[in-house]
Amino acid sequence: MKTFLRRLAILEYLRTTKEHLTTEQIALFLSNEGYLNDLAHERTNARSVQRDLKFLLGEVDEEGDADNEFGLDVVKGEGRSLHWKLDPYRGLSYDFEKMPQNMAIAFAMTQKHLSDLLPRNTQQELQRLFSAAEHKLAHSEKALSSKNFSRLKDSIEFYQRGQTLQSADFDMDHMDIIYRAIVNKKQLSFEYRSKRYTVHPLGVAILLPKIYLVAVKSGDQVSTANCRNFLIHKIDSIWAENKNSVVPEDFKLSEYLRQGNMEVYVDRNDDKDVHSLELLIDSNQSRLIEDVTETPISKDQTITMYDSERVVLRARVRRTVQLRTWLLSLGPVCEVKEPSVIRDDLKAFLQSTLGKYS
Repeated sequence: MKTFLRRLAILEYLRTTKEHLTTEQIALFLSNEGYLNDLAHERTNARSVQRDLKFLLGEVDEEGDADNEFGLDVVKGEGRSLHWKLDPYRGLSYDFEKMPQNMAIAFAMTQKHLSDLLPRNTQQELQRLFSAAEHKLAHSEKALSSKNFSRLKDSIEFYQRGQTLQSADFDMDHMDIIYRAIVNKKQLSFEYRSKRYTVHPLGVAILLPKIYLVAVKSGDQVSTANCRNFLIHKIDSIWAENKNSVVPEDFKLSEYLRQGNMEVYVDRNDDKDVHSLELLIDSNQSRLIEDVTETPISKDQTITMYDSERVVLRARVRRTVQLRTWLLSLGPVCEVKEPSVIRDDLKAFLQSTLGKYS
């Protein structure tokens, strides 16, 4: 009976952890919980645990495959050591051989483009689905050939237009802690640019090439107006507090971003209002007019004839550095007619720039 209870304790312990555990770690847990003889030598207890794990793994056939009815996941450690955990998908009754091809492609693209941003535990738990997807696409009789599958993966890319900036390195362990705090609704504390903060985490904004934690400092009223944005790669150390975080029920990160809260403004202190832009474009610039028609700068954008030589683009915009950079990139084929404050932004920037080269 004692052996039976000890083996149940092993399974329960492995069920509660996301990481692979060594035999020594499992033996220490069992010893602390009273399932092992405290007077016995460590090697004796370790051998007992090894026998238990071998029993739970089941009989091994001629090809080296075990029955593994309990769903143990075993990986090799240093030397001859083994590390153990429970397979999170053991209870998932899904026939991977029948995975639809479109689903397999979706998993393959997720693995390629999003793996670096997913929580580490999620990456590990999805690995079986990723592997099954690759097997499906590479080897199924009705799927693409292995060569074509490789071409498919190489034919879809995310790319940053303009002057490409390399993504800043960040600690994935920090990202995992942030994700867990958001899911578990816990406050976070961290060291950031030589200061310590405790915050209510509201979300993670991926604005390539940078990634931000959106949060409200503990002690401030939790509202959109008090949100602060922290660059995750500048966090030196971070930990979750045993305090519940507060998230407004009506807070949506997408709406927070849409309202321009993470834009870089020309006037950082005063003017974050929306302005009515009137942009005159030479009517012979058919390609530019086609581009801004197909990809509007705002939802309320309109383009109409202004005179025989120009069209006018009207849109509601904010005075951001991104807008200024875009307007400057259009060159002499366009002119900002209104508002005067955006005209002044452009003139001041151009005059300052020319001063560097005069």
